Amino acid sequence: MQYNQDSKFWHFATLVADFILLNLLFIVLCIPVVTIGPAISALIHTTLKLSEDENRTLIKPFWNEFKRDITKKILLWIVYLILIAAMVYMAQFYWNFANNNVDLLRIIGFMLFVLSALILVVTIVASIIGLAMTTRYFSPIKRLVKNSYLLIIVLPIQAFIMAAVLVVSILFFIYQTVPVLSFFLVIGFAALAYSFAPLVREFFTKVK
Repeated sequence: MQYNQDSKFWHFATLVADFILLNLLFIVLCIPVVTIGPAISALIHTTLKLSEDENRTLIKPFWNEFKRDITKKILLWIVYLILIAAMVYMAQFYWNFANNNVDLLRIIGFMLFVLSALILVVTIVASIIGLAMTTRYFSPIKRLVKNSYLLIIVLPIQAFIMAAVLVVSILFFIYQTVPVLSFFLVIGFAALAYSFAPLVREFFTKVK
């Protein structure tokens, strides 16, 4: 039996195998937690290259991007992590406030909860954009954070698509924990980063 390496099935099978390998590398390098930022940058960098040239090698570009300017990526990740944690705390606080017995306070609490949740989602999207920018731009951390939020304003549709995918993934995880967790442990993170590749390219076109 002969295999046609130019067939659609062969390309699909190769892409799936690439995703599984990338996913494993990403998960292993996320274990120390503080290295999640560099791992995200490396995953985005490699999936961008993969979407441009499916015959490109994976391990070397992933590892090179992971260790390149790793200190700044770790510090940038910590900044975003603090912002995300703060918004999670605020959302939880206002959710509890919304359970007040006074109707007016309940309404105010719920509105503030929705606002906090919205800012939380925006911050998560900004963190992905900011870490993606480290793969191509040598900007200070302050400018990366600022530009990541500005790009959401400049390209709201692309940011909304990215946010929607992330929110749907989280909701699926909450209600279908085992199958979704299995998917992300095997291939999910790489597939998600690959799906973001066209959006990331559009964000890059607006970076000055």
